[in-house]
Amino acid sequence: MIFKWGLYAHGQDEIGVKIRKRGIFDSFGRRMGTIEEWHIVGNIKGTSQVDITTKLAALELAYDTDYKDAVIYLNDGATETQHKIDNSKTFGGVHVVDFGYISGPWKMRTEYANKRTFYIVLRAEHRTGTGIYSYHERLVQNGTGASKWAMMHSLNALPIAQNLNAYTSVKYVQQGVAVGRTAYPAPPAAMWSAWVHGDLTKIEYLTPEDLRWGTGPTLQDTQQDKFGVRWTYVMESPAAGTFSGFPGIVM
Repeated sequence: MIFKWGLYAHGQDEIGVKIRKRGIFDSFGRRMGTIEEWHIVGNIKGTSQVDITTKLAALELAYDTDYKDAVIYLNDGATETQHKIDNSKTFGGVHVVDFGYISGPWKMRTEYANKRTFYIVLRAEHRTGTGIYSYHERLVQNGTGASKWAMMHSLNALPIAQNLNAYTSVKYVQQGVAVGRTAYPAPPAAMWSAWVHGDLTKIEYLTPEDLRWGTGPTLQDTQQDKFGVRWTYVMESPAAGTFSGFPGIVM
């Protein structure tokens, strides 16, 4: 087995790899991708401490940058196995999230005498699917259509309740936020469009929640996901009971 990180090739059977794939889900419990981690342990062998130092410098240089393919090959070094992360097919590229040295099972007696044990963690994210990631809406009723009254104050007497209007209008405020995958979702229509105060309608488009640099080393592009939009509709009815219905759910 030969493992390559980009153009850097490890020696034959130089490493061991534990591969872990963890699912990620939207707010409805639908799968939207996976996070893949490779936990690598290996050792660099050398004919002398100077040789080991030279090889470790090359190792550290290779893992000092992200956005590379991670591939395990057969012993011929050319035939790919099932184990591969294609950097161009990930969301945000493959990253080196951990790198260091340990004593290994051989203890420190032989460390840096003829070998040096290292560990590496690579991480990549794969995103799939489109549609709505999350959706929340609320409807607030202001007033009941009952009469309007106020307390009239005087200089030397107790306040007196006085009716101002026999009837009042009923106001409804419909507010919500939806987060879409790969694109902004269209906000829903007002529940009672005939009674909407158009001058009070608000539609807000938010910066995507997930922003990633491109998968190339030049970082020329960005990748985006989870596009949010908010809406506010103010509706007014001349009497209570004119409206009926409740906030919906859009998948």
